[in-house]
Amino acid sequence: MLGAKSIIANLVSRHPARFPFRTPAMSRRSGGAAVAAAEIQPPCKESRVLIAHSWTGDDSCASTESCLLHLKNPKTGEKACYMMTADIVQEIHWFKEQFSSWFLGNHVLEDGSLYIGTPVDPLFLLLPILDDARMKKGDDAGKFRSLEEILYVEGYPGYQHLSLLLADMLDVICEVRDIGKCKYYRLDDSKVLSWLCCKVKLTMKGLNALENYENMLEEVKEIQAVGLVGDYLKDSRWLDMLCSHLGVDLQPQKLQGSQENELLNPKPNIGKKEEKSSSGKSKAQKKGSTTGIRKVTQFFALQR
Repeated sequence: MLGAKSIIANLVSRHPARFPFRTPAMSRRSGGAAVAAAEIQPPCKESRVLIAHSWTGDDSCASTESCLLHLKNPKTGEKACYMMTADIVQEIHWFKEQFSSWFLGNHVLEDGSLYIGTPVDPLFLLLPILDDARMKKGDDAGKFRSLEEILYVEGYPGYQHLSLLLADMLDVICEVRDIGKCKYYRLDDSKVLSWLCCKVKLTMKGLNALENYENMLEEVKEIQAVGLVGDYLKDSRWLDMLCSHLGVDLQPQKLQGSQENELLNPKPNIGKKEEKSSSGKSKAQKKGSTTGIRKVTQFFALQR
């Protein structure tokens, strides 16, 4: 969660797509981060624990509500859960250990699972939607669409919640035309490429702040950054354009990853195992062989 201002630890009660975060005064601050003391009530059966990015560092938005939205994953196109609070969109990750529970105040929450919200640029979520909306064919640049048309995605009403947030952001990756009081948008490939290059630079800046990446070559960091940005791109065309523009080749990284995977998860060598087993068995047979050897008790038998 790079660049996070603060973290909120809260009890979450599942409700149809909405639940409020109510945070009293910040209980602890360190290095620009703050942890909010949540109002802990006796947990119900549907209570969950969530760690999420805070929308503000003060108490002015203590009653701000957060919306849980079902949107398409920008990489896979499958349904995924996101949370919107003020002007921040977060993707929700779920972690669960086999044996775990939570102690919340004087209560025990049997379900030890953890939900983590990490901020994501909403333009990543809308990029495949915008690409489909322009209906580009061949050399034709495609059509201009209104924001209402773009955000109407069948089966996903959650996109409508992003309208106010996206109104001032779409010009970063779109051509904009004003007709009367209405604005119309069309995805622009050159703007998308410039935006992706900025994302790579920001990602590299974040990697430089990590201790494990201090001594890594800049070329390798760039490959890592492009790979991370590529995890949010559904159409390989965008990733190919980005790699071509930056002169980055992701193939060595994939090869290295596969080799590391083989080292971490080696395949069992059945032949050697059987050979070792058979040789051990023969040694045991040789050790246990008593052919031609007289028992010690025969030397001390009583004469009759």
